[in-house]
Amino acid sequence: MTENSRLEPTPNERVKQERSQLTGTLVALIGWAVVVVPIILMAVFILAAVLEPSQSMASPARLALIFGGAVLLFCMIAAPHLLGQAVRFKERAMWRAALLTGIPTVCVILYFVFRWLSNLG
Repeated sequence: MTENSRLEPTPNERVKQERSQLTGTLVALIGWAVVVVPIILMAVFILAAVLEPSQSMASPARLALIFGGAVLLFCMIAAPHLLGQAVRFKERAMWRAALLTGIPTVCVILYFVFRWLSNLG
């Protein structure tokens, strides 16, 4: 006879695969410490560009800036939490979500770092 091999891990095995909640929380807090200033800078940057009085409010460039900025801000807000959950649960889907929101977040952070460095010289 053949044995039935289970594809799903038992609850005890699943608990062993997880890291502690403290680890996930610390990773999320470190992520928040990294993105808090770029989130504020991005919001101010978008607000200043949208409310500039030299152009009309309904121009395609401003609408693209509003929607693109909203997507980037959402990614920056979601990335620390998703990274903390991915570290805690070690699931491939969680890592994909953290990567999907983390890449735009890193791009925005690098943009502000390079912009700051170019203003120093």
